[in-house]
Amino acid sequence: METIDLTKVAKVVDPDKKRLPYGKYKHLFTKVAFDVFQLNSSPVESYWTLEKGEDGQEYLIANYEKEPDEKMQVESSWEALSDKESKNITLLYKGVPIKRFASSEYGFDLDDINIFKKALVDKLSVSPEFVDKLMKVLTEEKRNALLEAFPELAS
Repeated sequence: METIDLTKVAKVVDPDKKRLPYGKYKHLFTKVAFDVFQLNSSPVESYWTLEKGEDGQEYLIANYEKEPDEKMQVESSWEALSDKESKNITLLYKGVPIKRFASSEYGFDLDDINIFKKALVDKLSVSPEFVDKLMKVLTEEKRNALLEAFPELAS
């Protein structure tokens, strides 16, 4: 297994944009949700989002979030449940199944399924843009039914 020198990675990140060229560094990251990646072997939980730059190239953008206030407890309407074999995750909104994520498609395994589940729920809980991306991958029929039942999911 390759060891990652976080100091070296930090030096190549554009300090103003907190970004890395995806093509050059993709082997150092694991995809944990749609366009969300996590640095392999990172001692801290950090997430990076894949975005296109002004130059047309793809970049991993660092998402450094502030430490949550211990006094503030946020209840999420999102939940992610895995099956017995830890091969699939079902995403639920207020107890209603929304989408199934297969390990074969998203690349998670028994060792990192909990990271995938947590990243998915955390990102959906705080990012309306991420909710929009999720809604766009659903069938029109499913999307319309969800929006009728849960109008707050509309952007």
